Amino acid sequence: MRQVAAPTRRVELRVSHVWRNEVMSDAVMTVPGPVTLGASDRATFTIPDLGLPPDFAIIRPGARGYVLTLGEGMGGRISIDDATIDVREFVSANATSGFCATPVGPADWGVVELDRTGEHVLFFQFVAASPPLPLAHWRDAELLAPAFAFAVIIHAIFLAASYQLDDGSNALVFPGRANLMTTYLVERPAPEPPPEESKGPAADKDGDKKDVKSSTKGKEGKAGGEGEKRAKDPNVKDEEIDPDLQKGALSDKSRKALEETIHTNIDTTLARMNAMTFGEKQDGDRGQGKGTGFGFGDFPGGTGTKSDSTGRGRGGGGNVDKDFVSHGKIDAGESRAPKGDGGDGSAVKENGVVATGNASGDLGGLTREEIDRIVKSRAGLIRACYQRELNKTRGLGGKLVVRFSIDGAGKVKSSSIDGKSVLRNAEVESCVKRQIMKLEFPAKGSGAVVNYPFIFSQG
Repeated sequence: MRQVAAPTRRVELRVSHVWRNEVMSDAVMTVPGPVTLGASDRATFTIPDLGLPPDFAIIRPGARGYVLTLGEGMGGRISIDDATIDVREFVSANATSGFCATPVGPADWGVVELDRTGEHVLFFQFVAASPPLPLAHWRDAELLAPAFAFAVIIHAIFLAASYQLDDGSNALVFPGRANLMTTYLVERPAPEPPPEESKGPAADKDGDKKDVKSSTKGKEGKAGGEGEKRAKDPNVKDEEIDPDLQKGALSDKSRKALEETIHTNIDTTLARMNAMTFGEKQDGDRGQGKGTGFGFGDFPGGTGTKSDSTGRGRGGGGNVDKDFVSHGKIDAGESRAPKGDGGDGSAVKENGVVATGNASGDLGGLTREEIDRIVKSRAGLIRACYQRELNKTRGLGGKLVVRFSIDGAGKVKSSSIDGKSVLRNAEVESCVKRQIMKLEFPAKGSGAVVNYPFIFSQG
């Protein structure tokens, strides 16, 4: 009896792109087709430009399987008919016009280096095809109807429950559902009424009436013996219930005040956001806390303290912690005498103004216009030097003359403060000299020595 050979399983081509020993992409050719390399998204594997033709088909279907195409510059090794071959030697011996081809079959494999550095590698081999999925059994269809019906019932239950529990509000709209605490304050239910008192005489557990002396209106009873009668203060009036008290814990007035406070806080927050976003100036909120405070007035020479009446100048001092007790009611109207010039004014920052004079000295090949233009290019930074110290020392100002030398290349070699200066502030002088040292002038002549005046004042 002749034996029938068992059918062999179909094989499929598996290809992988490896970059620096890491698999970047993998493909299994279930249907015969070309394996292409290139920079476009149409290629099987996307790789950078390695000198190969666009969408280069390194493996393509052939008459008896697949055909492998190799080119110059490729390396690695391939196994064909159980013989391992070096790719460079194979291409060198068989290449025409820079490329050569060889058929590959189910028993063959290869590791092909696509560039000379060996960073991009193509690996291929033939693997057994996965077995097909089993066909659906006719009994599987019987389970579809019950499963579908169960899903419909569950969906209907969820839909009905959602409809019953929906309160009609949109939870996605700001501010969403009412806060629980707000609801409690505004809509708190009325307290339960007290239990009704028994109007008749008390009875014991057997139902017999007992002679109990109960307290009555207008009379005072005894509690625990012969206690003294409670005296009522004739000066104390019974507390009346506020007629404005409404349901819940808030009255109409309180509720309106709460709403105004909420709107005010929201407006303040929006104003601060606009100020941060668009740079607009906004009035700040009043704060409180510990710290040393300074006042200001219209007389710049006055000083004062916050602890007692030892201030000098046209403004007086005061006792901070007991002012409202010792001096009585504070008069903040027009009739109050003008006071308050007893501080040093450091709480208000003054704007510094920087003006310049005419350059003098040995200007070399430079003109005054060129020197002015270069110096004024750093006017903002020089003003910052002055403003920083003006914030610390009120009334700071005066003339500052800077002497600096320029070499033939236009670089500032040195800078110093001339004796004609009257500003007398080491921090401003040092900062201005640093800014002058950073200036660059046109390269003219053999150099120059310039005296340049700055006038600092308050705006």
